[in-house]
Amino acid sequence: MENKELEQEIKKKITNIPLKDRAKVTALRYYLNKCKQADSDMEKTCDNIQSKYDKLSMPIYQKADEIILGTAQLNEQNLGLAAKLLSEEELQQFNQAPKESKAIPDYWLKVFKNADLQELPLSERDAEAFKFLQKIEFTLAENDSDFFLKFYFAENPFFKQTVLEKKFYYEDDELIKVEGTKVEWHDGKNLTKKLIKKKQRNKKTGQFRVISKEVDDESFFLFFRSIDISNKEKYDKLPEDEQISLQGQLDVDQDVGREIVDELLPYSLEYFLGIKEFKTEDDGGAEGEEDDEEDDEEVEVPAKGQNKGKDKKKK
Repeated sequence: MENKELEQEIKKKITNIPLKDRAKVTALRYYLNKCKQADSDMEKTCDNIQSKYDKLSMPIYQKADEIILGTAQLNEQNLGLAAKLLSEEELQQFNQAPKESKAIPDYWLKVFKNADLQELPLSERDAEAFKFLQKIEFTLAENDSDFFLKFYFAENPFFKQTVLEKKFYYEDDELIKVEGTKVEWHDGKNLTKKLIKKKQRNKKTGQFRVISKEVDDESFFLFFRSIDISNKEKYDKLPEDEQISLQGQLDVDQDVGREIVDELLPYSLEYFLGIKEFKTEDDGGAEGEEDDEEDDEEVEVPAKGQNKGKDKKKK
């Protein structure tokens, strides 16, 4: 019920309790362990129910995707609400108009922009790429724990693939590995990087020099990184700051993945219409970075082929 370390610690603490209370504490633990087991059973039951309905939802999402992409055949069944939203004249005009197969313009771009996910918000440059996003596919693994997301894009000027995938792997309800598609960016179009020019003054000579270098940039496409901490022995040997960094990235990926599955997919229409607001806890302010040994003055310039607009600020 508890892990081995906690079990040993509890036993050690109990043995230090005066004998007159030790038996009572042991008996108390018996009943509280039963409560913990009941909680564990409830969580498993809830997980099984969620998995059941996730699987039932998958074919429904496929039908919704066909509507978004403009490939579905509209009929009396799926147009049942139209009578409440359109006048008889408008319905007649619609039925008489040529049936063209066209997607709803910028559907997923508007969904993600209106949702404004705080962990990985869309930058202005990301938004240009998201205009080509056609659908998001969710599948659940046979073990009912691991799940996969596929992002389908039309051919675009940013990257070569048309499908970007993210896979989530769990062990004992803990996320231990994510595998993302390695994005093959077209030259000068890497949305996770930016080119900056750095003006440096040498304190000894007083002379200035300008250097250019490519640095990481905030982008939703960081979501497609791969992280693996499944080898605990290898993970434990890493420096503490590196462990914290990897765990933090995993937490972000898990939050975003679940937000897409539990929020954006079922409520995509509400986000598209801008009538639903994604609620999350406010992040604390970022601490200022320490100055380098040399006096640096940074001027950011877009890399070749990148847009010049500034990235959207987090709210």
